[in-house]
Amino acid sequence: MHKALRLNASLLYPYLVTLFLQHFNIPLDSEPYVPIKRSFLIGAAVIASFGYRKEHDGSWAKMGAQPIDDEGHGGEDSSLLQKILDRFDGLQTFVGERFDTLELQVDMCFNEMESRITKVEEDVSYIRTSFDLPPPPPPSS
Repeated sequence: MHKALRLNASLLYPYLVTLFLQHFNIPLDSEPYVPIKRSFLIGAAVIASFGYRKEHDGSWAKMGAQPIDDEGHGGEDSSLLQKILDRFDGLQTFVGERFDTLELQVDMCFNEMESRITKVEEDVSYIRTSFDLPPPPPPSS
C-alpha cells in the first residue's frame, strides 16, 4: 500500500485506506506488500460523480477548483482530505463515548443482578434454617 502514496498517484482504494490508517497512527511496517491490481482502481465514472475530473498530468481535481500550484496542492482540494479525517476523528470519539456508556450500563445491570442473586441466596438460606432443612449439596465439578 505504501507505493500508492506517491504524488499524483491514481486514486486507489489501498491509497485511501493507507491514509486513514496512517492518520490514526496505526503501524503499517509489518504489513505485507500487496501488488496493485486493476480491481483496486476506483472507476473514472465514480470519481466524476463525486465532482472530480482528471487533469492532463493524471491527477484528480475538483471540478471548478483552482489549478494545482507548484507544490502540488490545489486551493480547495488540500482541505478536503483534512475534512474527511476530521469527520473520522469525530466518528471515533462518538463511537468511543457510546461504548463507554454501554459498558457502564452493562456494569450496572450485572451489579443489580448480582445483588438480586445475593438476596435470593439469603432468602433460601433463611428458609432452610427456618424449616431445619439440610444445607444444599455442594455443586458437582
